[in-house]
Amino acid sequence: DNIIARHEALNGDNVKVDELKDDLDEIKDLLLEKGGAGPGNGWVTENVFLTPAERIVLQSLCKGLMNKEIASETYFSIRRVEQHLTSMYRKTKCSNRTELVRWAVSSGYVKI
Repeated sequence: DNIIARHEALNGDNVKVDELKDDLDEIKDLLLEKGGAGPGNGWVTENVFLTPAERIVLQSLCKGLMNKEIASETYFSIRRVEQHLTSMYRKTKCSNRTELVRWAVSSGYVKI
């Protein structure tokens, strides 16, 4: 119903910009509250436990490092870094590095 009212308002001469801005602010707040940058339908997967080693790899990943660089920085083997990433993809239901970084930021595991 609200969408129809907005559509009618936008197609008419009397566009209420302040109301639209308020609606956008409300949507932004909801997305931030629910972790809108997460995977799937936009919400963060809850109750995800990451091991200390996975958290270290995640921090490095969020710095933009590649697997070889993460291995060098953390003293893990490249294969171990790959295993931690695979484990985190499974736990968070992310399918790639970008989604995992977005998940980490939106869930609060990493501060930017």
